[in-house]
Amino acid sequence: MIGFIFSALFLGIALSMDSLAVSITCGLQKAMTKKRALILASSFAFFQGLFPLLGALIGDFSKEYIQIIDHWIAFGLLSVIGLKMFLEGYRYNLKECMLYDFTKTSVLITLSIATSIDAFIVGIGFGLEYSLYQQLIIVGIIALCTFIFSLMGAFMGMKAYFIKPKLALIFGGSILFGLGLKILLEHLLA
Repeated sequence: MIGFIFSALFLGIALSMDSLAVSITCGLQKAMTKKRALILASSFAFFQGLFPLLGALIGDFSKEYIQIIDHWIAFGLLSVIGLKMFLEGYRYNLKECMLYDFTKTSVLITLSIATSIDAFIVGIGFGLEYSLYQQLIIVGIIALCTFIFSLMGAFMGMKAYFIKPKLALIFGGSILFGLGLKILLEHLLA
């Protein structure tokens, strides 16, 4: 169980890195306040928890049809998302990201959804892999990590001392790829 919690925590941290990067960018803008930082973090956490849950439901539904190759699917999804996030971090340009007007509800929801798409795909993978109880624990950890990292990112951006968004994305991508590889190796070596 401890190994499961650590894996869920690493997954939550990795999936939070997109939200951290966007939150830092939003925090650098003059419109950011403590109240707006809480709203931003809450929105990111809500969608980051909702999307993997929806993905897990799809994974649960299709589990019996693809159980033989589920570890390859989980590895493929986590690896692709991890590599995508890693490359986004490598190519990250802060000046291009300063265009967000996060004070508009439509922009906030769009940013929340955009940072959660990866979580939906990852949710499909753990829907194939874990029980409903475990999925709910993972979703809770993902939402909590996202809230904490998003709030932290907004405050760091406001104070202008922060982890570079580029490094956050590279770190998150590396963790996702590593988790995918772990799932694959556990099934192949079992």
